Amino acid sequence: MAPPRVEILSETRLHPATWHGEETTTPLSIIDASVARFTPAGAVWYFPSPAPFSIPDPLSPDLLKKSLAHTLSAYPHWAGQLRMTPYTPESPGRKRRNEERYGRMEGRSDDPGVLFVSARAGCEMRAALPPPQDGIKDCDGMVREDVLLPACALAGYLSPAEHWDVSVAVQVTRFACGGTAVGVKISHCLADAITLARFVKDWSATHAALLTDSPLPELGPVFEPCVLDSRAGRSLDNEEPDEAVLEKAYRLPLHRYDYWCSGQGSKFGPGAHQVPEILMDEPRAKTLARKGETMPWSSWDVSAPVGHVVVHYTSEQLERIWSAAAGGNSGKGSGRLSRHDALVAHVWALVNRVRGAENGDVDSEVHCDISIGLRTRVEPPLSPSFLGSPLLNVKTTLPWSVASSVAALPRIASSIKATLSCFTPAAVAAQIYATAYELAPQRLWQAFLGRQHVIVTSWAHTGLYGCDFGTGLTPAYVHPIMPLVDGCVQVMEARPTAVEAPPNRWYDAGVDVAIYLEKEAMGRLVRDEHVLL
Repeated sequence: MAPPRVEILSETRLHPATWHGEETTTPLSIIDASVARFTPAGAVWYFPSPAPFSIPDPLSPDLLKKSLAHTLSAYPHWAGQLRMTPYTPESPGRKRRNEERYGRMEGRSDDPGVLFVSARAGCEMRAALPPPQDGIKDCDGMVREDVLLPACALAGYLSPAEHWDVSVAVQVTRFACGGTAVGVKISHCLADAITLARFVKDWSATHAALLTDSPLPELGPVFEPCVLDSRAGRSLDNEEPDEAVLEKAYRLPLHRYDYWCSGQGSKFGPGAHQVPEILMDEPRAKTLARKGETMPWSSWDVSAPVGHVVVHYTSEQLERIWSAAAGGNSGKGSGRLSRHDALVAHVWALVNRVRGAENGDVDSEVHCDISIGLRTRVEPPLSPSFLGSPLLNVKTTLPWSVASSVAALPRIASSIKATLSCFTPAAVAAQIYATAYELAPQRLWQAFLGRQHVIVTSWAHTGLYGCDFGTGLTPAYVHPIMPLVDGCVQVMEARPTAVEAPPNRWYDAGVDVAIYLEKEAMGRLVRDEHVLL
């Protein structure tokens, strides 16, 4: 299907409505810096046409611009310049701070602002929504989100020292039917899904207050990246690391695919994997003493077409999956299997079955790479309002013969549970420390894609359907933005229906699982009798 005609009506750079502080430069955490090459964090909220008598129009672009500027007063660095921190080479007799090493990122509370785009689409909103049926929803015919988000590149890892790239971009698109899409994308080192949700909830609340001429809400986001670094529990500024702490980190179940040592067979060309010239004089760069794993490029055909489905599981179906996965371990206690663990195990097994064994080898290893948040995994925990991207990708590895079996669901789920249980506050502290002493925090990839991998990102507990911008309407759909790549899985709570009471648990209204998979395998997935169990 040809993409709809989208007409850009205006583009504006917004700045905080009020800003009483001095311009500051804030180093991001080492974990934030490690995700600087990730695709942006983003989502699109779809709202039906407001009632004809709605005056003023609650989703007027002018009103949304005004409320966004007020919201940015609590997020001033998001309107500023995001860039790589100037690098300071090693030198004898000078103690170099963590923030001065290669690959660090920083935010400055000055220009270039936040991009706000107003647009008009020449189609009805339903063309951008998944099919309305339950179960498996084929999303290949949907209007792709790229026309509903600003086309600009965001600031990040590759931005020059001085630039005009924004870190946050918003597009408000009005459809021919009167419906509205509100699309937001943010550089990933500034925002994970929880931060994105926090920001849009704050914007929604501020907008609702302006609509009713009510006092603006007091917003309390916490932008203190150094607090996450401090959870390493020891100085990150020493010239030489503590090898015992590094060894503890290296024993954790996560991939360390080495981008700099993986040029052979790369789909991006070997030149993309060279050690940056600026690091050539670093003593550790000459030997790459701790080389990581070589990326398995042969298992990922980046040119293969990829399909997209959303599988809707009702809460009753999720209970059945959990019962099957939990087996006899459904009681209370620290070892209790969660619904989320069970669902991830079920979907991973499904993907493995439809892909088949690598080269027919049923004992070949397959990997479930799961993004985990760190706010509650450090000691003391971070505030729920903590901004940034405090996350790791961790791995569960099993033979294909096990990880594809319906009968092995309890073992698959317990393996996932065991992996997640490894990431105690002490273990996370060691990983933060080890990341600070890598040659570059972006060099080691903790996940991969293609036939041997899935990467699972969970947006559970984000409450994105609670963002109504004062309309009183539940969004018709919230579309988390994921790259169209083979092996990406995203989990989030489904849209609450009008007849339900507010859900008490994140899965009460059901769960939507977005799956992106090579098209031949996707064709087998939609026919698998065990998809919905």
